[in-house]
Amino acid sequence: MRAASTRLRPRPRLLLLAAAATGAAAVAARLMRASRPARTTWFAVTVQADPSELSGPSRPDALARLAERHEVRVIRAPGGRGSEIAVRAADGRTREEVRALKQLLETGEVLVVEGQPEGRRTALGGVARPMFRQLTRRGPR
Repeated sequence: MRAASTRLRPRPRLLLLAAAATGAAAVAARLMRASRPARTTWFAVTVQADPSELSGPSRPDALARLAERHEVRVIRAPGGRGSEIAVRAADGRTREEVRALKQLLETGEVLVVEGQPEGRRTALGGVARPMFRQLTRRGPR
């Protein structure tokens, strides 16, 4: 009877070895995940302009300034709809600059909405106002 009871007793060394192996596997998985290159995304807009107008020395100044700071790609849009301007790894501010560039190329001006009065708020609008402001400060994702 005694021999059977000693077999069922857990061995501390074996438990420590199993815990160490599990921890090492978790650390290795995390390191492999962190070493992968991050995916870069492109932000693209279609503009009613010929690609030859948007490349070379005759390109607009706003596009030239954008190309100094970011990788910019100008290609012919599918279906003959003009040109596609794409910017790699664009953050919120860069996206706004690309949208402003699109407006400038297509209409000749950039529309800005600033200083508009808010008007009267309803009870629900007054409660939601701080949350709305916090969400709009974060910018586009």
